[in-house]
Amino acid sequence: MFVFGSVATIGCLLETTTAKPSLGAEEIRLYLNSPLAIAISVESLENFAATGEITGDLGLIARFLDESTLNNLRQGLQRRFPLDLIQTHHLAYSPLGRDAIEQVGKVIKFTPNQNGFYGLRAAVIGAAANAESEGWTILDALKQFPTDAIEIEVGDLLNLQRELTLYFDYNRAAVKAIKEQAKIEAKSSPKPGKLSDLSQPGAYAFNRETLTVNNPALRQTQRGLSVNYDFPVDAYLPQGLSQPAPIVIISHGFGAVKENFVSLAEHLASYGFVVLVPDHVGSDLSYRKTYLQGQLNTLLSPIEFLNRPQEISFLIDELEKLVASKDRWAKLLDLERIGVMGHSLGGSTALSLAGAELDRARLVETCQQDNLILNFSLYLQCRGQFLPPENFDLKEPRIKAAIAAHPLASGIFGPEGMSKIDIPLMITAGSQDVIAPVVTEQIHPFVWMRSQPKYLALFDPGTHFATGEQSAAGADTIPEFLIGKYRNFGREYFKSLNVAFFEAYLRDRPEFLPYLSAAYGRAISANKPMKLFAVKSLTPTQLETAYGKTPPISIVPPAVETEVTSVKEESILSEIKRTGVLKVAMRRDAAPLGYIDARQRWSGYCGDLAIALAEHLTEKLDLDLEVELAELPSNLDNRFSLVRDNTVHLECGPNTIREDIEGVTFSNPFLATGTRLLTKSNNQLESNLDRALEKLRVGVLKNTTTAQFLQDNYPQANIVYFEGANGQSEAIEAVRNGALDTFANDSVLSLAAIEKQNTFKNYVLQPTRPLTCDFYGLILPADDPEWRGTVDRFLTQERAERVLQTWFERIFPSELNDLEYCLNR
Repeated sequence: MFVFGSVATIGCLLETTTAKPSLGAEEIRLYLNSPLAIAISVESLENFAATGEITGDLGLIARFLDESTLNNLRQGLQRRFPLDLIQTHHLAYSPLGRDAIEQVGKVIKFTPNQNGFYGLRAAVIGAAANAESEGWTILDALKQFPTDAIEIEVGDLLNLQRELTLYFDYNRAAVKAIKEQAKIEAKSSPKPGKLSDLSQPGAYAFNRETLTVNNPALRQTQRGLSVNYDFPVDAYLPQGLSQPAPIVIISHGFGAVKENFVSLAEHLASYGFVVLVPDHVGSDLSYRKTYLQGQLNTLLSPIEFLNRPQEISFLIDELEKLVASKDRWAKLLDLERIGVMGHSLGGSTALSLAGAELDRARLVETCQQDNLILNFSLYLQCRGQFLPPENFDLKEPRIKAAIAAHPLASGIFGPEGMSKIDIPLMITAGSQDVIAPVVTEQIHPFVWMRSQPKYLALFDPGTHFATGEQSAAGADTIPEFLIGKYRNFGREYFKSLNVAFFEAYLRDRPEFLPYLSAAYGRAISANKPMKLFAVKSLTPTQLETAYGKTPPISIVPPAVETEVTSVKEESILSEIKRTGVLKVAMRRDAAPLGYIDARQRWSGYCGDLAIALAEHLTEKLDLDLEVELAELPSNLDNRFSLVRDNTVHLECGPNTIREDIEGVTFSNPFLATGTRLLTKSNNQLESNLDRALEKLRVGVLKNTTTAQFLQDNYPQANIVYFEGANGQSEAIEAVRNGALDTFANDSVLSLAAIEKQNTFKNYVLQPTRPLTCDFYGLILPADDPEWRGTVDRFLTQERAERVLQTWFERIFPSELNDLEYCLNR
């Protein structure tokens, strides 16, 4: 019965079908580890939800449930989800919906051996389609299940019930341990004297303005993946300063906006701090809304775990430039005293900046387990498992102190990653957080930290949003039951903690340390419905003692290998069958293979080909669930290493087939093209080709076969190299403004680039016949001939041919002449 609670927590187990199911589930069959089953009618559940009476066959199972469990069951059956048909449809095909439904489908099944994924998707969308204005219930979904019965193994159900019971019991015990430690610390430290109320505004007036910071890196925005993007930063500037002020940077959570922290930013500014609040465009409210509208194919790009902290570093770089160039900013900013506060995913950003290291090996182990994942925050964290197996150095040494409010930490960092933090840090948590569960995401990570000083502030009762505020733009996007009560008290406590922490550790004012004590937390929350428990220490022994036995979750999980050696020994097809994930790397700057189109959406041949391959593998491997596509950005520098290191299963882009790259091979060719010279329309090069482009300024992309061709065949040319995500566009611009005479490049790529700019009439591609013949293939690992054979056979099938025809016959028909020419040559 706890399955219904899991569905309620996830909330969005969603999908639609073009035809509504003709039958709804009339009963739930509980299998007792045998072919025999106990059937519970949906009608008896409806009656129980409406009246509380246990009638008919429900009594067979109710006798084994205590009163609390029955109450929880009834509440779960009555709860309505305010999700309309369109939201439900879009979420159904999202990675979040897929993962969540698959998890519940491990318990609710079509047959005792088949995951209930497809039935659950159809059921909840059917419920949404027929819902009343106030939303739909689990019972509504049961009536839309596409078979007349739902199969549940009692063993699975009891295991889930046992896990949840143990988990909630341990959650209560861990909260109790913190309360006991707070008592100990309050007794052992001097009782604070009369302290001013830091939740009240300070003495400084302030104004607000918005800065624009440019990030030259590749990242995901609400419109797709983009390069060289700008992001806005609200700056709250105190007035009347006698000296440069410490700086506090605030990082918002996933699906939030910088406006969520106006109150906190204004409060800190009133105490003389310069506060900067950037908008993380790849994971803000606009991005989340676009995702929910079905316009993006990924919940969160893995590179977001890198881009968010890097954006903070870019912001600090911009501050340094302002201080160096403008006297006004030099008088405002103290660049030696910078702190960061982040909430939720922003809390994870703060931890990265403070020194916590991403632990990909632990994340892979955590996310690929067979057991039902009850931790909702792992749906976000698990996107990080698709990052390359590298040691990412995200620590920002210019940051001197950090607060992580309700962070996500267990999978993405683990004990090893958290132990690397070496600056003053505070973690805040809510005792009833169901989004980033307090035990796994805040209490245990606090225990893992080795540095001092460290603080853990627990809001009880408090949810994931106990300390935040909703902006007008996002006020209706989070259900009230997730926000919780007494948030006004949480915000006041949080303001006080922020002022005291940054006064103590950015301004070096020890007189503010008493505000961070257990005694002060008890004093300011006395006689209030939400309590504040602040501690500086907590040990595994204390948690175990509070629980009374070995906890159901390892407090300090054992170390994992840096790399899972068995993965290398496993074939790619076996891995895809086991994980249900196809990992593909693609370019974002190489139209028409992979690029950002005129509507700022990720488009191209490679993306469509990857979708077709995922569909093909679902059929070939006879999987119960659709193969999920994990897409990573690639470039000229990492395209081979991504495949060689098993970060991805293949890379698709303008890759000329060659035999000199260690550790990789290529598929059979899917396209033939050749090098031509892009010049202005009035610049004819035919005669100069015979003179080996003597003294001409010829642009070329670095680390390409075209660059090598130029070096070998046109040594008298003045070769100018371009690189990076914007290399091609910069070279074409150089031709336009006369800085280059010509740009040597793949014909298809050049043609696509100038057609994207709608400037084809301004240029000409020369000569008529290409200088080279290049056959493009997919980059594949060299040590898996079975995988190469699978991909080669797929490329000959109708599904792949349709994708090729769409992109290279309908869109770029003129360039197909090279195929015949090159084959004949």
